[in-house]
Amino acid sequence: MLSSQQDITRKSESHVPEGGAVRRRLVNGGSALLLAIAAMLAGCAFPSPPGRATGNMTALGIENKPYHIRVGDKLSVRFYKTPELNIEDVPVRADGKISLDLIGDIQAAGLGTDQLSDNLAQAYSKELEGPRIAVIVRSFGGQVFVGGEVNKPSSLAFSEGLTALQAIQGAGGFNDMASMENVVLVRRAGDHYEGYRLFLKKALSGDDYQQDVALQPNDVVYVPKSRVANLNLIVSQYISKMIPQIPIGLPIF
Repeated sequence: MLSSQQDITRKSESHVPEGGAVRRRLVNGGSALLLAIAAMLAGCAFPSPPGRATGNMTALGIENKPYHIRVGDKLSVRFYKTPELNIEDVPVRADGKISLDLIGDIQAAGLGTDQLSDNLAQAYSKELEGPRIAVIVRSFGGQVFVGGEVNKPSSLAFSEGLTALQAIQGAGGFNDMASMENVVLVRRAGDHYEGYRLFLKKALSGDDYQQDVALQPNDVVYVPKSRVANLNLIVSQYISKMIPQIPIGLPIF
C-alpha cells in the first residue's frame, strides 16, 4: 500500500510543468528571504551616529549664550554723533568681513555685536572724535536642509532658535514612512562633519525635550524610513517583482 502511494506521488511530481516548479521554488525562496529580512531588521537598530544631543544644544541652551555674528548675516551700523554714516543691511561676506566707509574691511564673523561695536569705535577713532557705534543683527544668514521621509524635502532660511522639529514642520512634517526615533543631524565642525542621532519621538511625547536641538546654518536634518517602511520597500522591490504574476483562477502547481 505504501509503495503504491509513493508511486502515485512520483507520477504526480513527474507531471508538474517546469514553470510550476520554478514558481514553487520562487515562492518558497521568497518566503524564506522575507523571513530572514524581517528577523534581521527586527534585531538591528538604525546605524547610530556617534553624537548625542545635550542640553546646551537646545533652544533654551543657546538663549544663555551670547550671539556671535555669522557669515551671511546682515548688520545695521549706527553712529550716534554722525548719523549720516549710518548704514543698513551690511552683508557679512564669505571671508567673515564687512566693508564700511572710511575704514574699509573689518572682521565681523565670530564676534559678538558689542565686541564688533568696540572694534569699529577704535577703527573710526582715527577719523572721528569719540565715535559711539552700535551694531544690530538685522537678519540671519544661511539655510538648513531637511530631507528623507518628510512631505516636502526642502531648504529653509535659518533663523536663530529654529529647532529640528520646527524645520521638519517647515518641510511639510513627517510622512507615513518616517522613523521619528532615528532622525540624523549632520553638522559641520571646523574641517569635518559630525553626526547626531535625535530621538524626536521623545521630544514630541515630552519625555526628553533636549532631543529637539536648535539648528545652526547649513545643518542637514535627515529623516530615515522606519523599519516597517524599509521592510515594505524590500517586499515591493525585491520579492514581489521576483515572483511571476499568476492569473487569478489558475492553479499554481
